[in-house]
Amino acid sequence: MAASKRWYSPSLISSRFMSGSSLPDLVVSKACAKRILDLRKETPELRLRLSVEGGGCSGFSYSFTTESENVELDDEDIVFAHDGATVVVDEGSLEFVRGSTVDFVEEMIRSSFVVANNPNSESACGCGSSFALKNFADNPALD
Repeated sequence: MAASKRWYSPSLISSRFMSGSSLPDLVVSKACAKRILDLRKETPELRLRLSVEGGGCSGFSYSFTTESENVELDDEDIVFAHDGATVVVDEGSLEFVRGSTVDFVEEMIRSSFVVANNPNSESACGCGSSFALKNFADNPALD
């Protein structure tokens, strides 16, 4: 059974998980959308997937992968669109990046997708691929 796609524009504000919050779920920058569209010139129907995984030097790490838009979405996947480019985030990962911006940066030593301005992060590693949650000590995961 195909999952129902949930599409959100950059301006949508959700209070599903953060009652009373005025943070947008996720913002896809113009630079990010442009890079995805540039990649589509070589691989049509491409989309970007952002997930958060345990690990990394700061506790959690951002993971970016590309996939075909023909890949079936899971029930917990949420799709964000900007200028025709799409970014998919699962609900679990969205809780770690809610209010952030997915951007594409070009520097002298690398060019990459990044999560910028994450209001849930209190610190990040030097390369920016991992982060520590705010107040994690007050809200540890229980096994």
